[in-house]
Amino acid sequence: MIILSILSLLACSNQDSREWFETEEEAIQYGLRTEGFEGIPPKILSTKEYRGETLVFFDLAGDFGAASISRSEKGYSWYRTAPHFGFEGGGDYSTGGFELSTESGVKVPVICGKAFDVSIKKMVLSGDGPQRDLTFTSGSRLYFSIHEADYNGLEVAPVRSGE
Repeated sequence: MIILSILSLLACSNQDSREWFETEEEAIQYGLRTEGFEGIPPKILSTKEYRGETLVFFDLAGDFGAASISRSEKGYSWYRTAPHFGFEGGGDYSTGGFELSTESGVKVPVICGKAFDVSIKKMVLSGDGPQRDLTFTSGSRLYFSIHEADYNGLEVAPVRSGE
């Protein structure tokens, strides 16, 4: 009897309670609605395909968020394991990094940050192949990129107006 009770509890705890949708777009819209707080809806910064995964990067009231879209026979579902990243002022900009994990196990290295100085027009990422411009999107001061190099080998530099 005890063994059956334990097995029953384990079976119930493994049930998938997430919402599933027919399209990726429906899953993204649902996910963004669930992420919002205090009536502030998130703004999509970008959606990207990476190693067969759809990734969604968003601005949540000035914080950076990232999620992936899971695919199964049930359809599409929002999947987020990384916390939202808020950045403190006190300098011209702030940068950090994390590894986003998708439900299928793909690890996505992400560098992200926020520019506080409004004279900064873009950020330049180096240390991961050719230099790349990281621009601000959707009226946000957030910037980000997927990278392949070791985080400690990356460098982010601001480009100001007139430079």
